[in-house]
Amino acid sequence: MRFREVQGRDRALCVLYGTTALVGAGVMGALAVAFVVGHADSGPTGVVTDFLRDATANLASRFIYADLVLTWAALGAYMIVEGRRFGIRHVWAYIVGAPLLALIASYGLFMLVRQLRIAAAGGGDDLPAGGGTGRRTATGTAS
Repeated sequence: MRFREVQGRDRALCVLYGTTALVGAGVMGALAVAFVVGHADSGPTGVVTDFLRDATANLASRFIYADLVLTWAALGAYMIVEGRRFGIRHVWAYIVGAPLLALIASYGLFMLVRQLRIAAAGGGDDLPAGGGTGRRTATGTAS
């Protein structure tokens, strides 16, 4: 399904996920470029070495780095499960793309593709705003 065909809540979620991916890629890309420029004299392998050293320089940075790596692992598992559920191809690229680009960018892009699959299956807009199954009981109320 193409984005222009998506309606309602599915469209709003696609815009949210797409914006998250684009803003995340822009912010993290700018930070990455600034880091590389600041460490250009170290050479390509030196930049990576400097980054890993700086990312684990103290307890606060190790905390954030470990949290990010563990979140990446959990989201990777989620992406594999959801990728299989919705027939999303090349899920490995979203997972590998996270440390190469940024977790926020690759996860936002994955969620955008996932939402497009949900919209194509007709499974998004018909759900009630508060969750639930969308099924009606004998009295006509949503369950």
